[in-house]
Amino acid sequence: MMFILVVCSALLMAGAALKCEVCYAMNANGCSGKSELCQSPESRCMMTLTETSLKDGEEMKSSILEKACGSVYDCIHPATLTTNEYRVSVTTKCCNEDSCNNGTMDFSGKPLSSTYNGMNCPSCFAKNSQTCDVETHVNCTGDEKYCVEYSVSREGGATITVAGCASESMEKSHGVTAFRGSRVTIRDLKNGNSGKSLRYNPILPPFLAMLTILSKYSQ
Repeated sequence: MMFILVVCSALLMAGAALKCEVCYAMNANGCSGKSELCQSPESRCMMTLTETSLKDGEEMKSSILEKACGSVYDCIHPATLTTNEYRVSVTTKCCNEDSCNNGTMDFSGKPLSSTYNGMNCPSCFAKNSQTCDVETHVNCTGDEKYCVEYSVSREGGATITVAGCASESMEKSHGVTAFRGSRVTIRDLKNGNSGKSLRYNPILPPFLAMLTILSKYSQ
């Protein structure tokens, strides 16, 4: 009897799981792919738009759209990271019906908050390097209340190192939220008005999609 209850419960749980469209595209607001069954704790169909901008003489912008299963936390916690030269912004759109993420997503064009929140972080950006010289600081605004530094590399491609202000979800995900498809090394900066001293702490999580900004330097 107990075995039957367990089997029935498992079938009910499987039946309740969502199926979501899975795909990604660079510099586009839509993509199409196959549907996959979501696994706990991912209980929402999600579209994620990761937009990056880099000031290198002139401003360069790029984006990645990804459709997949996602958690409720990811749905309600947008992620941002800002330095004096580089910015990445991750916005999401979520729903809870089968394949409901099969539409398109508009580019945000959301301006950076100008409200200073009292935080001040070391700021730097370097390409083709696992370190960068922190010679300036950036005043944090809006919800960016954490100081972070990430070295990001793609196998066979380029490496960038970036330090600046980050939102809670960016800091808690150790960069996973923005730097998908890449190997990330975290150099831990204390929250608050940090100086140059960094504590080395390597993290190598597996990610799913290509990091847009690295593709610009992999030539």
